[in-house]
Amino acid sequence: MRKTIFLFLISMIPLMGLEVEELTWEHQDGFTAQEYNSALQKAITDKNWWSVIDYADILSYHFPSSPFAQDAAFIIGEAYLSLNRPFQANEYFSAYLNTQASPRHFDEAIAHKFEIAERFANGEKKPLFDDHGPKWLSAKEDAIDIYEQVIATLPHSEFAAKSLMSKAKIEAELEDYKASVESLDLLIRRFPKHEFTAEAYLQKIHVYYLQCQGRSLDPDLLDLAQVCLKKFRLVFPRESRLQEAEKTIHKMEEVFAQNLLTTGSFFQKTKKIPAAKIYYQKAIAKYPNTEAAIAAKEKLKTLDGS
Repeated sequence: MRKTIFLFLISMIPLMGLEVEELTWEHQDGFTAQEYNSALQKAITDKNWWSVIDYADILSYHFPSSPFAQDAAFIIGEAYLSLNRPFQANEYFSAYLNTQASPRHFDEAIAHKFEIAERFANGEKKPLFDDHGPKWLSAKEDAIDIYEQVIATLPHSEFAAKSLMSKAKIEAELEDYKASVESLDLLIRRFPKHEFTAEAYLQKIHVYYLQCQGRSLDPDLLDLAQVCLKKFRLVFPRESRLQEAEKTIHKMEEVFAQNLLTTGSFFQKTKKIPAAKIYYQKAIAKYPNTEAAIAAKEKLKTLDGS
């Protein structure tokens, strides 16, 4: 009973903001780092995650030079994951990686961080507490931050390749198209023959298409998409997704052709027939295989017959 009360008081000291000197391995009241570690291991076995966090925190706070404290941040991170608290878990995994030159659980910490980023990318939200209670916010930007940490830490790893792809998709979703293309370009350069690289070419063309949905059309976008398709075909000549890339470019052509058709129709309605014909002819000449070009031909027939 006396020991239980003492452990509780020790665990409360950091929360009260009090400064505590590092304890020796043999504490003055008879409690050692070994005893705390034994309690920690039992809590892990029992899956008593809050106790795991408490004991690991005591070890790292009061016995930082003890070998039992070296993995405390990692252990706390895993405990928070088990409690389904990925935000706290990520903070401890980052602390673990940043405070040790050669962390023993390096690979596992990176894998956990990537797993957390994927959860955020797939829609898991983060809580924000105010006077009205918790609010749930998108964690997409948090996912990007974690992906960037993974990429910087293991730049040529499988995790980096996956992180670059996931990061690019989120950036496109957030309409940060420039950043998305840059992420995809880095993936293509760094992993030229990786299985994700073919997907990166396809995704890059899709990003160009997304930009065509805006109010102002940049004619360079179609050129960039066509160049990307040529490179895609050169590197992966037998890739089945080439057809999907071609369909996306065709949809881009349809957007540009429709824009010309709409402009021509405007001039036709305002009785500026020569200008209307110019835009119809442009749609037919530049994008002959589009539905808009077919419609432009019909309009030209009408104008020429009137």
